[in-house]
Amino acid sequence: MSKKIKVKALLLAAVVLASLVVMAGILSSMQDDISINNYQADIQREMDELPGLLETASAEQEQNTETFDAIYQSKAQSVAFMAHNNTGYEATEAKMLEYKDMLLVDNIMIVSREGEVLAKAQDTPANFTYQRYNELRSVFDSGEPSAAMEVTFSDQDQTWRYYSARIDDNTMVVIEQNPEELEQLINNTSSISAVLGSISVGQSGYTFAVSGRDYVVSYHPNEELIGTDALDAGIDASHLENGTFTWITFNGERLYCGVSEIEGTYYLSAVPESEMIASRNLTVGVILFIFFSVAAIVALYGLFVMREDEKRGYNPENFKTIGPLRYNKAVGRKAIILSFVGFLLVAVVTFYMQTLFSLSAESVSSNERSSDIQQTIIETNEQATQLTEQYNERYLNKAEVAAYILDKNPELKTKEKLQELADTLQVQYLYIFDGSGNLSVTNSSYTNFVLSDNPEDQSYEFRKLLQGVEYVIQDPMPDDISGELRQYIGVSLHDAQGNADGFVQIGIRSDRLETLLSSVQIESILDGVKIGQNGFAFAVNANDKTFSYYPDEQLVGSSATAHGMTDKQLQPGYNDFITIDGVSYYASSFESNGNYIYVAQPENELMTERVPITVTTALCGLICQIIIFMLVAFELTRSRFGRENIPTAPEDDGNPDSRTFDTVLPDGRVTKTESATSRWLYQSLEWADKTPEQRVVVVVKALMAVFAVVVFLGVIFKDAVFPDDSAFAYVLNGGWEYGLNVFALTAVVMIVCVVSTITVAIQKLLHMLAGVFGARGETMCRLLSSFIKYATIIGMVYYCLMLIGIDTTTLLASAGILSIAITFGAKELVSDILSGLFIIFEGEFRVGDVIQVGAFNGTVMEIGIRTTKINDGSGNVVIIRNSQVSNVTNMTKESSYASVDMDIEYGESLERVESILQDEFPNIRRRLPAIEDGPFYKGVVSLADNSVTIRVVVMCNENDRGQLTRDLRREMKLIFDEHEIQIPFSQVVVHQPAEYKKATISEQLRADRFNDDQKVAARDVGNETTSSK
Repeated sequence: MSKKIKVKALLLAAVVLASLVVMAGILSSMQDDISINNYQADIQREMDELPGLLETASAEQEQNTETFDAIYQSKAQSVAFMAHNNTGYEATEAKMLEYKDMLLVDNIMIVSREGEVLAKAQDTPANFTYQRYNELRSVFDSGEPSAAMEVTFSDQDQTWRYYSARIDDNTMVVIEQNPEELEQLINNTSSISAVLGSISVGQSGYTFAVSGRDYVVSYHPNEELIGTDALDAGIDASHLENGTFTWITFNGERLYCGVSEIEGTYYLSAVPESEMIASRNLTVGVILFIFFSVAAIVALYGLFVMREDEKRGYNPENFKTIGPLRYNKAVGRKAIILSFVGFLLVAVVTFYMQTLFSLSAESVSSNERSSDIQQTIIETNEQATQLTEQYNERYLNKAEVAAYILDKNPELKTKEKLQELADTLQVQYLYIFDGSGNLSVTNSSYTNFVLSDNPEDQSYEFRKLLQGVEYVIQDPMPDDISGELRQYIGVSLHDAQGNADGFVQIGIRSDRLETLLSSVQIESILDGVKIGQNGFAFAVNANDKTFSYYPDEQLVGSSATAHGMTDKQLQPGYNDFITIDGVSYYASSFESNGNYIYVAQPENELMTERVPITVTTALCGLICQIIIFMLVAFELTRSRFGRENIPTAPEDDGNPDSRTFDTVLPDGRVTKTESATSRWLYQSLEWADKTPEQRVVVVVKALMAVFAVVVFLGVIFKDAVFPDDSAFAYVLNGGWEYGLNVFALTAVVMIVCVVSTITVAIQKLLHMLAGVFGARGETMCRLLSSFIKYATIIGMVYYCLMLIGIDTTTLLASAGILSIAITFGAKELVSDILSGLFIIFEGEFRVGDVIQVGAFNGTVMEIGIRTTKINDGSGNVVIIRNSQVSNVTNMTKESSYASVDMDIEYGESLERVESILQDEFPNIRRRLPAIEDGPFYKGVVSLADNSVTIRVVVMCNENDRGQLTRDLRREMKLIFDEHEIQIPFSQVVVHQPAEYKKATISEQLRADRFNDDQKVAARDVGNETTSSK
């Protein structure tokens, strides 16, 4: 290689590397901006929702506490009511135990004004004489149940909540209850950990809280960090401003955060930098690899052509002088094509990767949003179910208390007393029905009500109480009369003998339960959901395929297919584009409560970033390609010393046995080609023998191999390589919709890379094994290699067609793809493939055998899946389709056999013939030395019209088989004649048998000498490959 080419090589390498660095910087910067914008939008959404979440949680906590306290206040007041109304009340421990079990409380006590415990269900750690319990004694002045009072006993590590109600001027009832149920409810639903723990940002982001007073971490997903100093952990106090988006370092981790200040607490929604980098690096890496590959191919091709010109010598026709520059036309023609193709490839790959990046990021974001909505629906339903169960349990207890009181004192069954009892139990209405189902007394305005006999009516269910059922809890539903959401619970009443005697029913209207049940409705959950700038959520009824919720109320109730959606899109787990009223959205769906819930964002919002980054990348690539093209296609006419730059003289490559040679193409161009025999060898050409084009092909193959191996390793170790929010992880997870889209195309590329890597590895292994084993092993290895190649292609095509949405099952039906292929003229292809398999597995011939096929003779070079290649010894390669390989002569088999079929008359004794043969076989073996083994008597092979056919077989060398067959037939005829065994004529003739003259000894000797002379003379003539009688 000349100094001039070495200098150019260094310059080209420097340009490629410099371009790569510049491109990496531009792509990384723009990709970071895109990622930050996406995460900032996600963080902003969480920040906007956070105040409402905290306010809701605070209100829910307050409401849960009030509801919990009201229940136990009512229980305390119920005991006071029983004490006032002659229901068997007495201040004894036995009665307190009875009340404890009936009211479902931890402890119940009767306490004097001074704090003395007069009766109790169990021991208490409280000393009510202390002033700290004065809140309980407020009932003596107000007459109302006391507010809840919580006391923690540090020495016993216990916390109790107390409630009291006045019995008389000197005594009160006190309920002691463990608040564990309340604390668990608050922790699960309305605590700061419950609120912030349910917020997700990106894939691994989170929200944590810092006190604005002392900068102590009040909440963090890592519990070990709660209570630590945020400033000591790395946060700069100046960054803690409401509405700020900034980078911070916390506990050694770099985070991108949005800050919200709410009531003196800073809430930071954070995304780890590692999540952004991992997603960015994969996208940038693919684009840079393509960019580097294109630049390297163009540069190397120019160097290869210049090196070839040096070897061939200076040809003025290949150069054109333009001012101080000399243009190499031979290099320029192809380099400019490669540069242009490379420029387009970089632009297309960039656009493709940005589309993939945008769609996958949006898909991941939509899935997260769908997951959030789905989780909200689940939590709301669970909360509604839990609250309903709690209300059922609590109000059933109230009804049981009412039944207990009325059973103890039936005189309380008056409207006034029922009103007093309803106030005590904190229920709206009480109804008492007699044993016939007639309303007898109530504190409501309803009168003359009778339980319905119609199973469809709301009141019918309570007839069970008249048949011995202890209680009935009816689900909340609109009331038959008022239409308001009410719940009714009934408990049986008993007479003095304990027999069922009607029932008491309580009517409840819980505003909180009604509000919560209404919030479970799909329109309440989806209303206000915002995705990006103009995205939204909507729902389609899974049964009738109508919109059950849509931001545009005019669409609610109408058919989704009538507005542009297809049946394929109306399913859970859909991730692809949809069209509604002519507008394209990217949507993700899931199923919940009989509805398909969709999270949709307009397509134009997703692709706003890909055009700028594609244009920028394409311009950088174009500039780089222009510089490389100038370097490879132009050179100075004079050196820096003023001497003219004249190309060097041709070099002698010193390789007279080169496997390549010049050939003239139809268009007159001279190029190098490889000899036909060389093409079928496993050995590749030496580098010096390759043309520039062949060298470029090697470079392209090497780059493709690197790309395929990297993709293969990435797929195999996907959990370690790809972050959860990356485009490739999303493709590999398969959550997208099969069809002609960017995800399917990416999956196809991945499948091709993985399968190709495995296939090439197996073929290389077979190549190595072929060099170890003999001819049979060589044959099998070559066949397996060819078979694997075709099977891989067919398998990949089948699977890839499925990925892009083609129903391959339909194609395979009724012989599927094979039938279609044959229909379109591939019958011969199928026949060739099957024939090749039969040739190999039947062992007709092997690689290395010398065979004759029709008019062609030669050595078998390869038995392929479609063709067999034969070297005719003159340097020509005869290629024969496997289906046309017939009447093959193969003389290389170790041994063969000659057989003779002899006919005898039906009247001849078969036993006599077989006995004679037993005696004569040793004589035949002695007289015919070409026999290697035998003769063998194979028995009767057929019963013809006028004869019985027997068969005699001998083993021999293939080269002796033809002559030995004739000798054996002669010996059998002589034996038959000697022993007067009759051979029938081929037609039936009625005549008098004739007597034949016997041969003399002299004639017999002459005949033997003649036969021997003929065998030597005709040894190589007419050796048939088939035997006959």
